[in-house]
Amino acid sequence: MTTLSECDVNIWYRDTASLDRDAVEATNRHLSIEEKHRSNRLFFDCDRRDFTAAHDLLRQALSSYARLSPSDWQFSIDARGKPSIDSSDPKLRDCSFSLSHTQGFVACALARNLPVGIDVERIDQSLPSQEIADRYFSGAEAQELRDCSDDLRAVRFVEMWTLKEAFLKAVGAGHFGSVTDISFQFDEHHNIDCFTSPLTGFQSWQFALFEPLSNVRMSVATAGSSPLRYFFHPYDGQTFTSVLATPSKHSAATNRPVSSL
Repeated sequence: MTTLSECDVNIWYRDTASLDRDAVEATNRHLSIEEKHRSNRLFFDCDRRDFTAAHDLLRQALSSYARLSPSDWQFSIDARGKPSIDSSDPKLRDCSFSLSHTQGFVACALARNLPVGIDVERIDQSLPSQEIADRYFSGAEAQELRDCSDDLRAVRFVEMWTLKEAFLKAVGAGHFGSVTDISFQFDEHHNIDCFTSPLTGFQSWQFALFEPLSNVRMSVATAGSSPLRYFFHPYDGQTFTSVLATPSKHSAATNRPVSSL
């Protein structure tokens, strides 16, 4: 059993694209009845695969920090759609988490006493990224994409999108918030600057952007101003390793008014 320390963000992930039938069935073993029902409602096999693998990953990750079987974790969802651990043990309730999956890749982030959000997306060159940005992003973000080369535009769009979604998950605004509530800009030193709306009482946020695969981007949003360390835990269904991770882009603690959007 490992320790979940404050000021550490632990990121578990798994490449699911090559999982065979037996491996997919194994990911279903620890899920709750409700999770299995949700998975069965999905139409495509790949979507069911990634859903079950993501929820199994979360349960495996949590059990590495507590003496609880992956099958025994229970969760609740608040009025804003933010999930949390359902337990009478305050040490377990102190653990915050976030879960995300895209086609062939799943990830979760765990932190202690810090709201955290994670989002992963594959880069899709076929998406009309500029049209989406012109409609839903801030003017500065849309202009930054317009100034990108054709190849870079799809990458930068996914980077911005995952940062926005990670933030909304961290504040629990997934069902109520909007990607227009926060705007990101990048400088030549790979720093992220952000402008947020006052969705929560937290005064500071930190953002980190990673490239776990060449065509996948992963963003993490965490409340608080203390310096953070990020640890990667790649998981193969049986074992995991732990390595200190360096973001490809990051921000210091920041929170600027929404009027700057």
